[in-house]
Amino acid sequence: MPHFALLGPMEIRVNGELRTPSAPMARRVLALLLAHADRVVPMELLIDELWGEEPPKKARKTVQTYIYQLRKTLCDEESGQSQELVETHPHGYRLPLQDCRLDVREFQNLLREGREALARGRASEGAALLRRGLELWRGAPMEDVEAGPLLAAQTARLERLKIQALEQRIAADLALGGNQSLLEEIRDLTHQYPLHEEFCAQLMTAAKRCGQRGEALSAYARLRRAMAEQLGLEPSTRLRELQERVLAGHDEQTHAPARTGAAGAPFQLPPAIGDFVGRRDELERIERAVRETGPVPGVRIVTVTGAPGMGKTQIALQVAHRLRKDFPDGQLKASLHMEDGTAQPPAETLKELLAAVGHDRRSLPERTDDLARMFRSWAAGRRFLLLLDDAAGRDEVLPLLPAGVDNAVIITSRWRMIGLPGAVTSVEVGLLPEADGRRLLAQVAGADRTAREPEAAAAIVAGCEGMPTAIRAIGSRITAWPGRSLADFAARLKDEGGRLEELSSPHLDVRGYLVGAADRLPYAAREVLAEISSAGDADVTVTDLAHVLHRSVPSIEHSVELLTAHRVLTPVVHNGSHVLRIPPLMRLAFARDGHPRAGNSLAGEMTIHDNRCPYAAQVCSCPLARGTHRVENLRLSAAPAC
Repeated sequence: MPHFALLGPMEIRVNGELRTPSAPMARRVLALLLAHADRVVPMELLIDELWGEEPPKKARKTVQTYIYQLRKTLCDEESGQSQELVETHPHGYRLPLQDCRLDVREFQNLLREGREALARGRASEGAALLRRGLELWRGAPMEDVEAGPLLAAQTARLERLKIQALEQRIAADLALGGNQSLLEEIRDLTHQYPLHEEFCAQLMTAAKRCGQRGEALSAYARLRRAMAEQLGLEPSTRLRELQERVLAGHDEQTHAPARTGAAGAPFQLPPAIGDFVGRRDELERIERAVRETGPVPGVRIVTVTGAPGMGKTQIALQVAHRLRKDFPDGQLKASLHMEDGTAQPPAETLKELLAAVGHDRRSLPERTDDLARMFRSWAAGRRFLLLLDDAAGRDEVLPLLPAGVDNAVIITSRWRMIGLPGAVTSVEVGLLPEADGRRLLAQVAGADRTAREPEAAAAIVAGCEGMPTAIRAIGSRITAWPGRSLADFAARLKDEGGRLEELSSPHLDVRGYLVGAADRLPYAAREVLAEISSAGDADVTVTDLAHVLHRSVPSIEHSVELLTAHRVLTPVVHNGSHVLRIPPLMRLAFARDGHPRAGNSLAGEMTIHDNRCPYAAQVCSCPLARGTHRVENLRLSAAPAC
């Protein structure tokens, strides 16, 4: 089996026998084929690499000669197989690896696996994988091959990957407490890469933890002098702050010893509501998953997902408060969306968590990776519960996850979470059953009033469509009007035109809540949602939407899938076709919202051009296009670019 080594001087072995081509140009051709292993390298690229802008007249013939020489050099004399190692294609050549070994590919695979392990909080495993990858290096990549423009770019890329692997492996070792053993290695790296800020920061950190403040300050001084002389720049804010902490003698808090039931453990959870009802199955599933170690080793994760207004956060809080004694080292909570509805960056969330466990926020690093390592280091050896509320997706959550089987994480989200590490349990929260809805209304509005008018109470609950948020909203309005009958509220809810106003209390606007939830979706999905909502009870298909919105069927299908994942739309088979159904409250909320619509209306109105706007048939945000312009039974729409 051929073995190709490029991470150092080129070395080619076939059945253990050294077969490295001696001719410089043949080595360059082989290096380029290996740098693009399993892909066809066009003849033009080979010529550019070998001769640049001034190739000889017989360049193609010369390349063919080099390929012939390579095939002879790489021939497996025992099997006689040589042609398969370099394939001829209509426009170039390809070297398929198949059973061959290539150190570059092995390094890249180990680098990927190491990063994945670090992202899951497995610092020891990640460091070991990165170390194995770095051990494949024997010097500068392809250092005995004269490089043209393509090979020079490949060499630079590999050097960057090596430096990144070194950074991440050293960071993992620092997180594991290997400070003294790392000093010499990092010191050599700072001399080898005098302008590299990350190596300088790591040397300062390791030296400071070992009590060698002079070493840390000397490293900073060398970097600052080199940057000033060669670049005319000052070190980054992060390095300057690190120098200030060394000068001030601040202790590192990254490796505080584990404690069980220590005084001052952070308990951040807000109080759970007192009128919580139902959800017995969901609560038991979450509690069981949080308490019991699953079949997959790692942090225990429970995802609580469901449509807007289903009470996911309150369910999570109920479980978390019940299990407080199970997590003596604390219970942390982070909201992953800001007040304006935008997702909060993971770095900001990590800063909040680290500040909650005692770190000085002013001394925290800026990079998400650094913050994540600090948080996982604090979490190591502890037993605590983390509640991540209102997550937008997996990538937002991964940097926040601690490691270890003693920790547990509950994640609430409107989206299904796929690809999380550890022992994951998924709990879906659906509509509140009618009996539980009546109990909830009685809790909020008063048991006496609901008992006096049971039929009206049932009608109110039905008008809330199994949404706990809506039941609480109208329940609080009922308490504000002690002299008004429940039958009056029930009658008002029957009127679709005013239903959402009836479900808006001073503390909760259901319509605004639902529209705000949908506003996190991409524009194309909101456009589909608005158009279906405008159709009322009529059946709407993907084909209808594609025609009305002037979009392709695949584009509409993608939006439908997003809306389905967001729990605001359900495709239902009706008369042999998929029709798209939206919960009535969401339909009412979005139909009355000001989102722009385009094209023909599903409600039967047609689009016409208006002489005042040359783009009148398109979606537009200009004043002419805002809202709906009616001329008898016609609707005018305008366009974006006018």
